[in-house]
Amino acid sequence: MAAVQSLAFFVMLGMVLNPEHKDVQVAVGSAVMASLTATYGFLTARLLFLIHENRSFEASGAEWLWWFCSLGVVLFNGLLLIWFFLLTDYIPAILCCLAIPIYTLFFYYAKDDIKLIKEYQECQRNEEQEKL
Repeated sequence: MAAVQSLAFFVMLGMVLNPEHKDVQVAVGSAVMASLTATYGFLTARLLFLIHENRSFEASGAEWLWWFCSLGVVLFNGLLLIWFFLLTDYIPAILCCLAIPIYTLFFYYAKDDIKLIKEYQECQRNEEQEKL
């Protein structure tokens, strides 16, 4: 979802930078949202990679950034949803409307899964140390 949304906002940014349809507010909103969503996608991929590689001890910084970026993406999508409905621009409004529950559900389940995986890896590490 983050990749699709980033691509959509980059396309929107390209459209509003066209001299015939220049709109500074939409350009700034699209640029901020595209960069925030791309950062969220990168942090999610980095966190999943670290957990997959059993390097959860390195994931604590990425996890906190992911939490804050998740909150930022959900809140900014909510603001954009209201803004696009007021502008009667329904395609980006629908995209933001779909993104909010998807990001929220992913965050709800992923935060618990990350916690359980980290605890499981800690138990495995403790058992290996006890064997030595």
